[in-house]
Amino acid sequence: MPRAKEFDEAEVLDQALELFRARGFKHTSFADLVEELGVSRQSLYDTYGDKASLYHQALKRYLARGVDSMRRKLEGEEPLRPALAELFDAMIDGQCTKGSPGCLMVNSMVELSPHDPDTRALAQEHARTIEGILASRLSAAQRRGELAKTKDPVALATFLYHTLLGLAVASRALGDRESMRQTVRLALQALD
Repeated sequence: MPRAKEFDEAEVLDQALELFRARGFKHTSFADLVEELGVSRQSLYDTYGDKASLYHQALKRYLARGVDSMRRKLEGEEPLRPALAELFDAMIDGQCTKGSPGCLMVNSMVELSPHDPDTRALAQEHARTIEGILASRLSAAQRRGELAKTKDPVALATFLYHTLLGLAVASRALGDRESMRQTVRLALQALD
């Protein structure tokens, strides 16, 4: 009879996620995971597979939470511009806190996507999902008369997604909230 797990799989996955987020994939060894997570090497292998498999499971969990959060922020009847401003502000506040390790997706895109097809596929799927959420919100705003009929919701969604990515990189590298807020103000002018 197999032994019952002596750890909470979701909790350990969350801890691994934060470890990868802080150190990156390459700078987190399997020995680090064993030590930091307090789970034996064999239990980690049995539950999650190798380091790459654990990383991708953690990244998928992180992305699912981010997508859910974005959907909640953008659903509803709030006017478009304040809803997007709130989304950008929350991202800036979350990414620019002292000691923030940044966005795991953006970190993964920079570190792994160029040479890891699994991470690149997750990045591409994430882009399509986020751009779809944004395009849907922009289209709804257009139907309500908040966005000119001459605007292309799909193109604007891609632009806004790329702006979010750029801000995530800038927050990690520079951390200058005011210049990032200026970028958001300029980006939102694309809605005019």
